[in-house]
Order: sequence, then C-alpha cells, then structure tokens
Amino acid sequence: MIYFHTLEDALNTINQRTSSSTFGLKKFNQCMLDLGSPQRKLKCVHVAGTNGKGSTSSFIAQIMKESGYKVGLYTSPFLMHHNDRFRINGIDMSDEDLLRYINMTTHLWETYALTMFEIDTLIAIWYFIDQKVDIAIFEVGLGGRLDATNVIMPLVSVITTIGYDHMDFLGDTLDLIAFEKAGIIKENTPIISYSQEAIIDDIFRRVAHERNAPFIQTSLAKQVSADLFSQVIEKDGMTYTLSMNAKYQCINASLAIEAVDCLKKDYPNITHETISLGLKNTVWFGRFQRVSEKPLIIIDGAHNINGMQALVDSLSLLPRPIHVLFSAIVGKDHEGMLKVLKPHVDSITVTEFDFYRKQDANILAIDDSIHIIKDPQLAYNDLCERASQGSGIVCGSLYFLSYMLVNVLGIRKVE
Repeated sequence: MIYFHTLEDALNTINQRTSSSTFGLKKFNQCMLDLGSPQRKLKCVHVAGTNGKGSTSSFIAQIMKESGYKVGLYTSPFLMHHNDRFRINGIDMSDEDLLRYINMTTHLWETYALTMFEIDTLIAIWYFIDQKVDIAIFEVGLGGRLDATNVIMPLVSVITTIGYDHMDFLGDTLDLIAFEKAGIIKENTPIISYSQEAIIDDIFRRVAHERNAPFIQTSLAKQVSADLFSQVIEKDGMTYTLSMNAKYQCINASLAIEAVDCLKKDYPNITHETISLGLKNTVWFGRFQRVSEKPLIIIDGAHNINGMQALVDSLSLLPRPIHVLFSAIVGKDHEGMLKVLKPHVDSITVTEFDFYRKQDANILAIDDSIHIIKDPQLAYNDLCERASQGSGIVCGSLYFLSYMLVNVLGIRKVE
C-alpha cells in the first residue's frame, strides 16, 4: 500500500491518474458499494451543466451558510490549489487533512482503477461526513451520467446552461450533451433548470418523467442595473443584489433561488433575508472578477463558445479600449471562442502556460491580427501596459487562470 509523507508527493502522484480511457462509473460504483455506500449518509445538492455550475453551486452554498447551516462545497477544477476543491463554510481543506485523506484512499487505487477525480470525490464524501455538514453541494466534473459525483443521492438536482463542450466525451450535438447532463436526474428527486432550446427542454422533461422526478423550470431574473462591482436583479417581484456583475449571473442566481426554495421544507431557516444575504455575499473566483484596479484587469473563466458569448454580453461595463490575454488547452474550440470575442475588443494576445495539456500559442493565433507572446509573465506585463488607458481581460481555460493568478499575479488564496 502506498503511503505519502508529503502532500506535494501525494498530489504529484494522483495528478498523473487522469486517464480518460476509464471514463465511466462501473468501477467507481463498485468501489462505493464495497465501502458500504458512504455517500448515502450525506444530504446533497447536485449541480451539472456546461456553463454556470460553479457559480450556481457557490450561490447555493453561501445561501445555506447564511441560513445558519454547515455547508460542504465540492467543485472542480481547483482554483488556486488542490485544497479548494473541498470547502466547508468557505474554508479550504487543510494540507494536513488532504494528505491524511489521500493516504486513506491509496489501498483502493489499483483495485478499482481510480482516477484523480474519483479519488477526490471519495475524499469529499468522507470529509463532509466526518465534518458532519448539514448539506453538501456537489458540482459535476464532466457530463453527469458517467461522472463520479453521480454516486450521490441528492435532495434536489440542478442543470445550468447547456452548450458545446467536452464533445469528445459527451457527443457533438446538443441533444447528446443534454442527455449526458440529464443523467444526474434521480428517481422522485426534483430537477431544476430553465427554458433553453426546445431539444434540451424535451430531453430534460422526458428523463424527468421516466424517473418520476418533478421537473421545475425556473423563471429567470432580469438585470435591473449594473456597475463594475455589482448588479441588482429582479425575480418574481423580489429584488436582490449580486456582487458579481456579469449579466449571465442572472441565470445562475435564479437557479440557486429555485433550488433553495425546494430545500425549505428540510431547512426551515432559509428565508428571503438569508437568500438575499447569500446572493450578495457570493463571489465566485474567476467569473468577471477584478484583480487589479489600476490598470483595470478582469479575469473570466470563459473556456467555451457559450462562456465567451456570456463574457461578451458584459463588456459594455468596461472602459475602452479593451485588450484581451487568452490561452486554452488542447481539445477546446479556441477558434470558435476567438471569433466570438474578436469583434468586440480592441486587441487579443495569446500565450502559453505550464500545463501538460496547454495549446501552442502559434496554433491559438487564428489570424495575423492576434499577437503572440509565449511567456505568460511578459504577456501579462504587455496587457497591463495596453490596458493603462482602458481595461484588460485575462480569459480562457480555468487552468490558465489558476496558473496566472498563482504564478504571475502572486495571489495564493481564494477569497
């Protein structure tokens, strides 16, 4: 049996267990069964979707916290360091706990061919049980039907915006992608979404009917006003303030409000006041977030076409000229993303970063108007200089954002 003495060694090892050839739930389901199905001890909320699932999960977690409950939040990928995948009431798991829980799993790795994400999911389950959380919010890693988080039995499930992403695993049409996301719908468990394309709605409605799951399509909040640092939204005659100003957060906040409304019967401390406070106090790192005031630099995790369009919809809030620093990983539709972005900004620079799936900057530059600066530190310095009379945006892969924040901006902690 493997035993790690340092967290660094442990993470270096599990980060290599990323083989996509084992994508599926059969072995992990068997692992959980052999462990006595510990996940059934947790009360959970399950959140899937192409875009917005991190923000929606964070909204729900913060509302539950403001309502006086102890809340676990499991998200991916990590934002600043591996520990922040596992949070309780906004506090990351400690290095000591993470090392201990990793060592608790090593005897299972080869028997069940566990991947990094499956190991992390098992750790999250054990950690939240041991910490006696009142509720745990699980964000899907990839898809839904075959995702490791789909072993949980939630009180309510949420599906956010559906778009084209991870098509090599989930299919290359919206109906196939929606079907994979709909895999989180459980028997007799409410499923919350919102009206999207008819083909998506039909699949959600059909799967919900097959599983006797109440299908709830929430009304969407409207943006009443917005500035660089906040926005006011209105939903069902009630107004709320969000500390995230991107227009797309109206969708995510609406889904979160509907989800906690479903939880009220089990969690009576939820009130309009705690919902308002939770929405206002939620800040999801890397979502149209300011990291520098002079020059004004915004980071945004737009890493697919839908996410990039959502970013474009919020650009009117920024002073011009607007300059962009972009990078992506192999397998993403960088050309499609940049074609969405390019007409709305004044310049785009592409760069690279230290990651095993990074895309070459020369490939990212889809035409001669796009600047190439391969060194990310030099690229960021150039962005700051360009943005001195306007604003700058760092966007693309979430892994890219994490690298830039830690290694270039020197930000070490998620607030």
